[in-house]
Amino acid sequence: MLSMEERHRVLLIKQNPWWQDKKLSLPEFERALHERILKYVGYKQIIAIVGLRRVGKTVLVKQILQKLDAPKNNLCYISLDDIDFQKYNTAEDLINYFLEFSDKSKVRYLFMDEVQKLPNWADLLKVYYDTEENLKIFISGSASLELNQYKETLAGRILTFYLPILTFKEYVRYFGLEYEISRKELFREYDLKFAEKKERYKALFESYLIKGAFPELLEIKDEEFIKKYIKESVIEKAITDIARLSGEDEKIIYELLRLLANSNARLFEIVNLSGILKVNRNLISYYVNLLEKSFLINVAYNFTASVAKQVRASKKQYSAHSSIVIALLDYPFEIINTEVVGHLVEAAVAGNIDKTAFWRTPQKDEVDIVVKEKERILPIEVKYQSYITNNDVRPVLKFCQKFEVKKGIIITKDQLEKRDIEGTEILFIPAWLFLLLSGI
Repeated sequence: MLSMEERHRVLLIKQNPWWQDKKLSLPEFERALHERILKYVGYKQIIAIVGLRRVGKTVLVKQILQKLDAPKNNLCYISLDDIDFQKYNTAEDLINYFLEFSDKSKVRYLFMDEVQKLPNWADLLKVYYDTEENLKIFISGSASLELNQYKETLAGRILTFYLPILTFKEYVRYFGLEYEISRKELFREYDLKFAEKKERYKALFESYLIKGAFPELLEIKDEEFIKKYIKESVIEKAITDIARLSGEDEKIIYELLRLLANSNARLFEIVNLSGILKVNRNLISYYVNLLEKSFLINVAYNFTASVAKQVRASKKQYSAHSSIVIALLDYPFEIINTEVVGHLVEAAVAGNIDKTAFWRTPQKDEVDIVVKEKERILPIEVKYQSYITNNDVRPVLKFCQKFEVKKGIIITKDQLEKRDIEGTEILFIPAWLFLLLSGI
């Protein structure tokens, strides 16, 4: 029978093979967030990485661990998702074992994966942060519900990084295509840089809509497997986390997510959802908030100068990725060849931009996406079709006139063009190209 100390070592060696000079087998592909986090390794603050399930947090954590210049026994990884850990529930004992046998004269690195599964984790880490010298802590979590509760306990002691679903830029980079081009070069060098690869980019964009959110699916082509993976490993797991952490009804939350998926990239009303599900509207509002905090949906507000009006007005919601909609509603992959694809593309564009809004007037003039950065405002209308009419452009022109904006964008299927219309510069840009651009 193993002693307590021996059992701790066995559990840790299982998760830390480098202690026995074994190498980790990790993908070469690195997320864009990887380099950003490395810049903060030298600071004392705890680094927290949050995001939806299966977006690559564990791989990212291990890739960072592998790059650290430290003695092997000063690197400790603990997965709180591990069955053996859950059986013995000995996180504090394992941490203490690591700290006891590591080299205290040098920096020690502690990585805790799926930390939200540890009760009172924030209080525990606060003690280690405040009392241990030469200790750098990294944590990751799939649900921000409980992670958000750390803000008071760990105030000033933690830096949080969000790992999103794969962006289209990352997706393209994974398949080895170059895409560096700025807006200034766009209309001058488009044919030169993209003529031979345009169809390849378009094909990648369509596959991105179907499965491009999750790294483990990038080489998979089987439709049934992809939908089953997303439904069981992403959606159902995330909703189970929500129900466990909030104490709310898992079945109702799942049905609400299905309803929202069915109206992806459209306005929604809490009172309507309440009526359909026969659940109190305050509870529905709370559930929507939980789904957003768990990274399954994004909520956009009507663009207005009044914050109070934003809160009261109708809102728009986007599923975190079109593949989630496809899996939830069991759409065939051929859905990208139907009119539904317009909503999927709008969600993809919104999902690749940080903090978007939309614009809708009482007269029902509407612009799909509004981006505001400091004093800069940019209206974006998604028209994923081959031919763009004057009526398609009209809402963007009205927005630009109302808010004295000089530029607007129309997202198209194929068309690339720049026009001056009524004193406003309108850029027509294919969806796949827009998602590759920087400095718009």
